[in-house]
This record gives sequence, structure tokens and C-alpha cells, in this order.
Amino acid sequence: MLGIALIYHFIAIKKERYWLCTNTSVIKNSIYIAFIMFLVIEFIVFNSLFWAYFHFSLTEIWPPLGIEKCDPYSLPLLNTCLLLRSALRITVYHHLIMMGDHIKWRRLFFIIITITLGLVFLVVQYEEYKYHLLFRFSDGVFGRVFYSLTGFHGLHVMMGVSMLIMALSLNRYAIHNSHIGILSAIWYWHFVDVIWVFLYLFVYI
Repeated sequence: MLGIALIYHFIAIKKERYWLCTNTSVIKNSIYIAFIMFLVIEFIVFNSLFWAYFHFSLTEIWPPLGIEKCDPYSLPLLNTCLLLRSALRITVYHHLIMMGDHIKWRRLFFIIITITLGLVFLVVQYEEYKYHLLFRFSDGVFGRVFYSLTGFHGLHVMMGVSMLIMALSLNRYAIHNSHIGILSAIWYWHFVDVIWVFLYLFVYI
């Protein structure tokens, strides 16, 4: 029943946008609230993973004997710089939208740079997993919690990049912050950035 209700709601939104060329403030506010609730749920999931990490790190020898942590000032620091730079680029993109910038190529430049930095982040994380980490998921609680946190975040980066690519296709509509899809992608990318900063500080360092 919930799935049917969501499909009906989606069709109603599409019809409203088709006939009115936009969505009413009620529809926009409901979508914003739903997306914020989605981010809250995502935060709770990450919070549970961080809780597990802190619990085991305070009750056991951490990291366990025989396991060598990754150097936090090598690839993890590079990935931190990539995401922070991408956050700056998407902030400029958002600012241009809010200022009503009609020069599409200028907005296009900043969102393409953000997407590229996100993809490079994923490549660097794959490189770290395959060649630099000296432990695996099967190496006790430490391995499981570490790979769960970093892998789950990597999955969110993939989702964020996908949302930014969809926002890129809507770039010509991005005037005065009016497109819900673009704003949602920006919010989600900032969420991914903030989670990584906490992950880098507490898990890597």
C-alpha cells in the first residue's frame, strides 16, 4: 500500500508540474521535508556504525594486535582534500543559482568539477582497498567495522555522484534555486562531505 501511495503521489507531482509548469509551494515543502527526513535516517545509520566503532575501540585493544592501520596522511588525506574541494565547488554552484546567474556554462563548470572530484575519490578509495590496506573485512571486529563505515560511505558517494549527474541534466532549469532535484543533490553532497570529515578524524586519525 505504501508503494502504491508513493507512485500515486509521484504521478500527481508530475501532472501538477506539467499543467502548471511548476509545483505548488505545498508540494515543494512536502518534498523538502521528506528529503530532510531521509537525511536524518541516513545520519542515524551512520551514527550506529560510529557507535559500534567507538564501543569496540574503548573496550578492546584497538587496533588489534597484528593489524596495522592505514597511514592517515597518505590516501585518506588525499580523499579528504578531494571532498573538501568538491564541497567548495558545489557551494559556488549553489551560490550562482541563488544569485540568478543565467550564464549556463559557468554553472556547468562547477558542477562538472564536483562530479569529477567525486569520481576521483572513488578511484582513490578503490586503490586504497586493493593495494594499501593490510587487513581485510574478515580480520575480526576491526576489519568489519572499518570496511562497513568506509564502504557504506563510498556507496553514498556513488549515490551522490549519480544525483549530481541528474542535477547536471537539469542545469538549464537551475534559476533562483527553483528546482527541487538540484537542491536535493546539493544537500546530499554536503551530507556526504560532513560524514567523511568525521570518519577521517575518528577512524583514520
